Amino acid sequence: MNEYKAEQNDTERFVSDTLADNFLKLAKVNLLTGEYKFLKKEENLTDDGYEDITNIYSYIKQQVEDKSVLLEHAEDYLRFSDPEYVQKRIFSGEKRVVQSYKRRTSEGYMWVTFGILAPEECSRENPWVVFMWREADSDTTTMLDALATLSAIYYKILKINLDDDSFEIIKASDEERMRYEHLAKISDWWRMFAEDGNIHPGDIDEYKAFTDIDSLRRTFTGSDITLSCRYRRKSNDGFRYAQMDLTPSIEYTEKNRVLILYVKDIHEEYIREKCQRRRILDYYQRDALTMLYNRHKFNHDMDKLQKHGYENLTCLYIDVNGLHEINNCLGHSKGDDMLCCVADTLKRHFPSERVYRIGGDEFVILSMKLSEKGMERVVAQIRSELEKDNYEISAGIEHGKQNLSVHKIVGAAELKMRTDKERYYKKDPSRKKREMNEELEKILTEKQDAQYFLDIISSKFAGVYLVDLNLDESRHVYIPDYFSEFLQESDFSYSAALRAYVDKFVEPQYKQLFERTLDYDALAKELDKNGSVQFLYRKVDDTMMNLRIVKLKKTNDGNETIWIFSNESKQMYWE
Repeated sequence: MNEYKAEQNDTERFVSDTLADNFLKLAKVNLLTGEYKFLKKEENLTDDGYEDITNIYSYIKQQVEDKSVLLEHAEDYLRFSDPEYVQKRIFSGEKRVVQSYKRRTSEGYMWVTFGILAPEECSRENPWVVFMWREADSDTTTMLDALATLSAIYYKILKINLDDDSFEIIKASDEERMRYEHLAKISDWWRMFAEDGNIHPGDIDEYKAFTDIDSLRRTFTGSDITLSCRYRRKSNDGFRYAQMDLTPSIEYTEKNRVLILYVKDIHEEYIREKCQRRRILDYYQRDALTMLYNRHKFNHDMDKLQKHGYENLTCLYIDVNGLHEINNCLGHSKGDDMLCCVADTLKRHFPSERVYRIGGDEFVILSMKLSEKGMERVVAQIRSELEKDNYEISAGIEHGKQNLSVHKIVGAAELKMRTDKERYYKKDPSRKKREMNEELEKILTEKQDAQYFLDIISSKFAGVYLVDLNLDESRHVYIPDYFSEFLQESDFSYSAALRAYVDKFVEPQYKQLFERTLDYDALAKELDKNGSVQFLYRKVDDTMMNLRIVKLKKTNDGNETIWIFSNESKQMYWE
C-alpha cells in the first residue's frame, strides 16, 4: 500500500516539476483502471453533471456525447475514450501523445490541445500518466485552423522527413493508424499499404515509383518542388481515384528535408474530368454534319489496328451517287439532307461498329464482326432503304485476315467501290440529271418558292420567267439585261419579247419550235396532258440551249407557267 502511495506521489511530483501553469485542466490517470484525479481545473471549465463519473475514459466519452467537442473533431477525440487504444500507444513507448480539437465555451468555440504525458518509469506495473488540456496559443490556433480546413479536404496528412525516413501522423483513419503507425519508416508504410492490396493493380507500378524514398531524396533538392500522384485506392465499394501530394513543409531546409503528404479523394472530380476530356476528344473526332467519326479518327484507328493486329477485318467503302449534281441543282442544304440520311441509315445497320465519313460523299465501315457475305447482305438492305428516298450508293467490300495490311484492305475496298460507281453511271449516264429535273420541278411547281430558287440556283440558268398565258405577262425570277430591253420595247408582252429574242439570237431552223410554244392555247393543252414541254435549240453563236416549260400547280386560274432557259454545255440541267 505504501508502494502504491509512493507511485501517486511520484506522479504528482512529475506534474509539479514538469508542467507550467498555463493548463486548463490536469489530471493524473491510471491507464489500466481509468481512475483519475484532477490536479488542476479552471473554474469556467467546470463540467456540471460529471461529478459521478469515476472513469477517465467515460469522462472523455461524455464530453463528446454532450457535444462539448465540435462535431468535425469528435471522432479523433473519441479515440481517447478507448482504453485499449490509449494503452497500446503509451505502453509501446510513446511518452507524449497530442490531439487538438475545438470545444464549446460560453462564448463560442476555442482550440484546445489535449495530451497525454507519460513519465519515464510508466509501464503496466506503474500505469500512471498525466492527461492535460490547455488552450492553444495564437500561432498554434492559426495553424490548427489551417489544418482543420485541410482536413476537410484531405483524409490523410502526414509529416515526412526524407533524411531519416520517419513520419508523424497529423491525420489518418483509425484503420490506418492501427495498421501502420507502429512503423518507424514511411517507406515501410508505403510498402505495406501496397502489399495489403490497397492500390489498384493497374496503378501499382506508378505508385511504387512515386513513393520510392531514394528517388524522392534525389528529386527534392529545394523547397519549391511539389509532386503529385493519382491512383486508385481501395474503399468499401471497390476502388476510388485518390491523389497524393508531396510538398515541402515550412520547416524545410537543405539539412532538414521535411515534407507534408496530403491524400484526398478525387473520384467524382476525376470521373467528371475524364468525361469532359472524352467529350472534347469526341468533338474533334466527329464529323460536324453527320456526327460520324471523321477522317482523322479513321486514320488513327487504322494505324491502331495495324499496330495491335486483328483476327478478321471486313471493310465497307461507300460513295454516295449524285452529291455533286444535288449540290449544283438543288443547293447544298439538299446535299446535306442526303448525306445525313445515308449516315443515319449506316448508324442503324452498324450500331456497334465504327462508321466514318472520310470525305464529302465517302463513308467507311471497319467491322471485325461481319464476314464478307454478312456485309453483302447488310449492303443490300441499305441500298433498298435508300432507294425509297431516291438515293443510291456505290459500294466496295474487302475482307482480310490477320497479318494483312489494313491500308491494303481499305484500298482494295475503295477500288471495288470505284468499279461499282463506273457501272452505275455507264448504265444510265443521264439518270441523275433527270432525277434532279424532277426534284427541281417539284420545288418550283409545289412550293412556288421563287426566292429559294433565286438564292440557290438561278445563277446556273440563262433565264427563268413566270408567264401567265391568259394575260401574256411575265414575272421574271432571273432575267438577262437584253431580255429586259425586249420586254420594255414590246410593252411588256412576253410573246412579243420572245419573238424579238428568237429573231436576234436563234438560228432559223429552230424558230418553228418557238412558234409552237407561242400558240398559248395549244401549249396549255399539251401542259395539261404532259405537265411540261421541252426542246433543244441552237443560237447564232453556236451555243446549244435547252428550254423547259412547266405548268405551275397552284395558281388562281390554272394558266401560270414557268419557262426555264439553260445552257446545255454545262451538263447540269435538263436535256
